[in-house]
Amino acid sequence: MYIISACLCGVNCKYNGENNLNENCAKLFREGKAVLVCPEQLGGLCTPRRPTELNDLSSEILNGNGKAMNDEGIDVTEGFLKGAYETLKIAKEVKATKAILKENSPSCGVNFVYDGSFKGDKIEGMGITAYLLTKEGIDVFSEEDLEPNRDKLVYLNQYDRNKANKRRSFKLEEDYQELETLDLTDNLGDFSDLPPKVQENVKKLMISLAEDLMGFTDIDEIAEATGLSIEEVKEVKDNEK
Repeated sequence: MYIISACLCGVNCKYNGENNLNENCAKLFREGKAVLVCPEQLGGLCTPRRPTELNDLSSEILNGNGKAMNDEGIDVTEGFLKGAYETLKIAKEVKATKAILKENSPSCGVNFVYDGSFKGDKIEGMGITAYLLTKEGIDVFSEEDLEPNRDKLVYLNQYDRNKANKRRSFKLEEDYQELETLDLTDNLGDFSDLPPKVQENVKKLMISLAEDLMGFTDIDEIAEATGLSIEEVKEVKDNEK
C-alpha cells in the first residue's frame, strides 16, 4: 500500500487551492493501491493558505529547532508537525511501505525544498513529513522520481543516481522496455588507440551506464552489457576503491 500526496491525484488541497495531478499517482489510486493524505490539511491548516517555507532542516524542526514560516512571517510550525505525525499514523494504520509525495513542498518535498527566502530558490532537503516517514522506515519518493531522465545519457550526480534506483524499485514497465533495447557498446567502436587515461575513463563510463542506467550489479552482467572482459571490469572496479 502507498501513501500519496492528495494533490498528486487531483485533490484541490495545494496551498493556492489547486492541485498537482500526476497520472502515475492517479493510476495507483484508481487501482486501490494508495491512500491519499494532505499533511497540511491534516495539521489543521486551511486551503487555500499562505505559502510556507522552512528556515532550517526538517530534522532540526522535528527536534524543536527551526520553524515553518509563511510569507507573512507567521509561525505555522505546529500545524506542519501535527500533519506529519497524523500522516505517519495513517501510514502505519494501512501498513504502507512506500510514499509518493509532492516535490519541493515544505511538508512533502523529497529531494528539494525552498530555501526560506520566498524568492523561488530551492535547496537539497526534505519536507517535514517526508523526513519523518523516512525516519520511520517508509520508502519515500517524489512524483518526479517516477519520471524518466530523458534528457540525460549519463546520471551525472548523486541525485540522478538515486532517482534511477528509485525508478527501478517501482519496476515501471517502460523502464524494462528501455533496458531491453539499450546497447551500451553501440557506436563505441574500438578505442584501443586512445591514450590510456582516456581508455580508462571510457570504461568507467560504460560500467556506470551498465550499473546506474541498466541496473546490473554482477560482474558477469556488466561485462556482457559493456563488451568489456570480466578482468577489465574487475580492474576498473578495483581502481575505484
